[in-house]
Amino acid sequence: MTQAEVVPRAVFVELNPSHTAAEWEQIYKNQEYTPEFYPDYIPGTEPQPEEAGVVTVKVPESRIITGSVAARGLIPWQALVILAGSGLCGGSLISNSWVLTAAHCAEGVSTFTVTLGSTSRTAAQSGSVTQTLRSAVIHGSYNPATVANDIALLQLTSAVASSSFIAPVRLPSFSQASTSFTGSAARVSGFGRISNSNSNVSPNLLYADVRIIDNSECARQFGSGILSSNICTLGSDGRSPCNGDSGGPLVIQEADGIFTEVGVVSFGVEDCPASAPGAFTRVTSYLQWISASSGIAIRALGLPE
Repeated sequence: MTQAEVVPRAVFVELNPSHTAAEWEQIYKNQEYTPEFYPDYIPGTEPQPEEAGVVTVKVPESRIITGSVAARGLIPWQALVILAGSGLCGGSLISNSWVLTAAHCAEGVSTFTVTLGSTSRTAAQSGSVTQTLRSAVIHGSYNPATVANDIALLQLTSAVASSSFIAPVRLPSFSQASTSFTGSAARVSGFGRISNSNSNVSPNLLYADVRIIDNSECARQFGSGILSSNICTLGSDGRSPCNGDSGGPLVIQEADGIFTEVGVVSFGVEDCPASAPGAFTRVTSYLQWISASSGIAIRALGLPE
């Protein structure tokens, strides 16, 4: 598939919206980090594999806008998701059978071609796996107008085996549900646009190191579009998520060296300037929904303080 044949699916919003003083007060009140209570919650019973979030490949010192090219095995949970043959999104493997992505990537789509274990969008790589899926589990309260609850799950047609190039990312624990992660170093990855001036998507998997910012700081630029169920980042050196990265993972490396997914790429600003925040769906807000929908057991406790 050539670069011209895929069209990134993305959601753009305007910066610096106009609100009244009372509206701004309510917007800031809405930023308290509280997890969603899922009324149909039945806990999953299948623990994540032991290798979830483990990476053995070393990070090179190198270059999403403007990102470093990922070595194979560096981001083994990354999924390339082609929508109905032409749209492009990302996703993350969270078990041997489930991929986490954005609802705006799944809405209205009849078929998904999911590739795991590959860092190339255009060339076949040994050890990669491609499956065609025909349905998605979209959050029941997803609102395309406001992009609220922008989260979805894709169930693979058959379970994939973990390998040097394919492994799930770790999900947060319930004990982290009210953690802001503000100030944490994080990494976002995807096959999105190469640069602000280049509308083509990347032929290779890219990643960028970013910093998680406080939701109030993010809300000052996006207004009512930011809820407590979002998490935001700022890039550096011209690095930021861009269209085509939608649905992809935002991860942090915790004290035990394991990578945990804390965000799903949701929306940003057109042309993807690094000076503007990138907005993600906050994974900790949806742990009950993920568990009930996928059968994955969520850890009760994170790392000891």
